[in-house]
Amino acid sequence: MSLQVFLQAQLLGAENFLAAHSSIPLDGTKDLAGRCAWLSLICEVLPRALLAELKLSRMLLGSSSAEQFLLVLPEEEIPQANEFLNRTAKEISDLSDDALRLVWASTENLGAWPIARKRLDDALVAKIDAPLSASSGPEAFFSPLENAPEPKAGHYFETFADRMPSASAVGWSPESPAQLLWDEGQYRWTLKDQSGVDDETILFPRRFAMNDAGSHLASLGELSARAEGACRWGILRGDIDHFNVRLRQANSIEEHIHLSVLFKEFFAGELSLLCALPEFWRKVTVLYRGGDDFAVLGTWDALILLARELHRLFEKFVEHNLQLASGVEGKTLTMALAIAPDIDAPASAVLEEAGTLLRGAKAVEAGGFHLFGWTLEWKRLADAETLKTDLVRLVRDFGYGPDYIHDLSSIYRETFSSRATRRNKPVRVDKPWRTYMRLMRVLPEARNRETKNLINTVTTSLVGRSTTAYKLRPSSRVGLDWARLAAGH
Repeated sequence: MSLQVFLQAQLLGAENFLAAHSSIPLDGTKDLAGRCAWLSLICEVLPRALLAELKLSRMLLGSSSAEQFLLVLPEEEIPQANEFLNRTAKEISDLSDDALRLVWASTENLGAWPIARKRLDDALVAKIDAPLSASSGPEAFFSPLENAPEPKAGHYFETFADRMPSASAVGWSPESPAQLLWDEGQYRWTLKDQSGVDDETILFPRRFAMNDAGSHLASLGELSARAEGACRWGILRGDIDHFNVRLRQANSIEEHIHLSVLFKEFFAGELSLLCALPEFWRKVTVLYRGGDDFAVLGTWDALILLARELHRLFEKFVEHNLQLASGVEGKTLTMALAIAPDIDAPASAVLEEAGTLLRGAKAVEAGGFHLFGWTLEWKRLADAETLKTDLVRLVRDFGYGPDYIHDLSSIYRETFSSRATRRNKPVRVDKPWRTYMRLMRVLPEARNRETKNLINTVTTSLVGRSTTAYKLRPSSRVGLDWARLAAGH
């Protein structure tokens, strides 16, 4: 009986790949959607294609998701696997204009899984730290300006996005190992939106905001027009905090695979269900689903509600599946929303901004939601929504001008210390009576008892219940910006 070998591969450079945009004058959103779909699928397809080429059982597939996969192979098949991956890595580099790099490592299935996992990690780090290892010649030593070929992807990602909504299977052929195909190819795998898949199928949630005719993805202009209030769109990104640490704590390969599949199925299944609901289906497009992260494009208002609902479901998921697991790793979810500065802003640039905001929020404190320039604890989002609802009611139900919402923002002094912001604690204004007077000058005059009660509620939401030391809270600032957009500003 031959010795078993673990083979793990990673795809590096995803951020640069998604931040790039086609130089061809086509729909940039379509290019981004194609890149995201390809990135979501490539590390699902490659391990299955490798097993098919080697004529090995699909049961040897350990885990697979966007940007990485793990296989168990017989020792004698490693040379052929290396040849397959070398050829594929070169094609991926060409297709992505050198933005992506496929690296892999293998180790014998000897000793406990934590020991084998450490050997794999050490070998992968060595590969990652050797950037010229994948170079095929001396051209790697020339600067990009001296050796800058025309983009090789051409129309590939736009075409890939065009056929994505109606495809039932993804295919692969050895002639072009980096190019995935819809409903054709030497090997094909059926696509499913939710869990319950097997080795013959691939989990791939597809939820798109289509145009009114239902023939193509809605343009950014069409999407923005569906927002309530201001015609704006944005991109929401989320990431499980310290998920790799949780994986490294696995005591067996079975536990590692179980965790990988569990979280992958959560994102795929819940995004599919949520985005099919009436309040989301025409406003949200799923761009990307990884093993522990996701990206969604949509109207700004729908994305806030989607984030809130997804976090609620994630808390239930963790409570059910990780209740007995020690530590906080993998038990919190951080999200960030980037709203496009204008309707025609490049989608790739907004995606990049959302990634930057997400990394900043995770660096401050894991498990928060960054929106409108502030990172809130999830429990404070309800406070912001309550304030938003009350402010908008004054405009829609009682006929007050929406300008007062913008004026309220001016009472905020940007004096929040990093420590206070991080802990979501307010900073006391030196002279609270001045804050109160400024509020009274900006808030509209009550016309009857109902509006008086509502204005009093707004005041309490803004500064708290204390009458001796008014405080301006981050959640209130978020509520103001939320209301301003909801009122159409």
